[in-house]
Amino acid sequence: PFASHRPHFGSSLFFGLKVVFFLSGSFLAFFSTMLRLTQLAASLALASAADAAVSDLALGADDECDGQCALNALQHKAAKTSKCDVLVSAQEKGFLHPWCEHASVKERFPACYPQGVRESHPLDNIIVQLPDPAECDVAKSPSWTIGGWEWKYVQLTSGKSFQIEDVGDDERMYMKLLAGSVLGVNENGIINDEGQWETFVVTPPITERSLELNNALKEIKAGASGAVFAFMKVPVKLLSVPITSMSEGPVTDVSGPHSELLKWMPFSQNYEEAGPNKFTGVEFWNLAGIKVNDHNGNHITYNQWWTNREDFLADGGYHNEHAHNFPNTTFGELHMVMYAAAANNGMIVQLPHTIDVDTKPNPKDIPVPDPAEMPKGLEYFYNQRGNKYVQLTLPLPPGYIHGPLWSINSTNGEPTYDCRGAVRYAWHGLALGPIGPNKVFHSPMRYTMWVAFEHPVQFITVPTPMLQYVTNAYLQYDINWEPEWCGGSAGTGEKVVRDYAIPDPAGDQ
Repeated sequence: PFASHRPHFGSSLFFGLKVVFFLSGSFLAFFSTMLRLTQLAASLALASAADAAVSDLALGADDECDGQCALNALQHKAAKTSKCDVLVSAQEKGFLHPWCEHASVKERFPACYPQGVRESHPLDNIIVQLPDPAECDVAKSPSWTIGGWEWKYVQLTSGKSFQIEDVGDDERMYMKLLAGSVLGVNENGIINDEGQWETFVVTPPITERSLELNNALKEIKAGASGAVFAFMKVPVKLLSVPITSMSEGPVTDVSGPHSELLKWMPFSQNYEEAGPNKFTGVEFWNLAGIKVNDHNGNHITYNQWWTNREDFLADGGYHNEHAHNFPNTTFGELHMVMYAAAANNGMIVQLPHTIDVDTKPNPKDIPVPDPAEMPKGLEYFYNQRGNKYVQLTLPLPPGYIHGPLWSINSTNGEPTYDCRGAVRYAWHGLALGPIGPNKVFHSPMRYTMWVAFEHPVQFITVPTPMLQYVTNAYLQYDINWEPEWCGGSAGTGEKVVRDYAIPDPAGDQ
């Protein structure tokens, strides 16, 4: 009885083939269905992109856009996107002119280097070139991480906005204007005629301001002249982590395009070609800089990062000039602290016109011991700080920046200049580490880290509503006597009448 039910090889093969064909048909049907779904999704995405691209064309209400029009719109949008690329490159090796090869180090600056780079670090910087704003409304550079802070550059045309994304509750964000203005992000500027707070490159003179933005902010909108700014964010936990070493910890968290150039080095190494110098052995460090140019290669800003250990009060010196007074390298210098070693770290500045020759100086002079008897670094801190002018300190916690410390024309807010066409500065410097007789250093020692923003003169005019109209107040000031290199005295306050023109940034070097 079982014989009639034995499987026959031929019938089994036939049955198997039927199964295979059935499964194959199902698979083909499934594949066909998925292909159609994929094509449909792609079509929907293309249609959505086309709709977005077409909307960019700002067609009138009665205008129609057929398939060819939509394709043209997509091509236009793709071209526009590529035109928004921010170019990042390493500074080219060598010098700008053949004669520079045979010149001395001193003779090379500034003519042999790109405009705006620092004399102490004229080579191996990072160059950021922004796109043409006529062809791109919103441009964003790649990001760097520097000392644990994320950092990027943004360019906006008039009225356009940068959308803030990916800022968590455990992060803080900051913004520093480099050109133009932005609207409604903080109260660091002025209330304009439209009733909006407008923030500029500078904050009020001789004061400190926080650059922090509220985490509820969703966008940054440019003012009428557009905007270029540095956008930063940092984990909150890092703000309370002190820097105690230059070989480990937050300061070593450095990455991004061409970050191989961003290597911490003692400042003394910038001058070691001439042998040991006053910075040799001093815990005073810096990185290469990032130079930002517009689409034509014109200089917008130079940013550089620095550290100083709290027991070495060497900050680059108490100085009243910058860039050796060449008209096309002069700048307005502003500092933002990223990590503070002490609560009173920040800036110190001389207040002009505070000498009263008919009375006993008040406050008392700073006693200046014999430099040979002072700890290394300390003697440099006291350089010129014992002058008879009143001194003002501006503490800068992390994320704070100071306003202009240069001489300002109280009528129009523009900087004033010396006989060589350089921005005129009062004596000023960084106040780093404990100040005064109660010097209590941490164990281990801590470093302050800050970033310097060096702005060409065309970007540093102070809006006149920021200026103080009370003539004996020091919210701003005009230094109206000549410096020593123009025939004046180093500190007597002798007055001279002068009227120097604004230098041409592209003028002779």
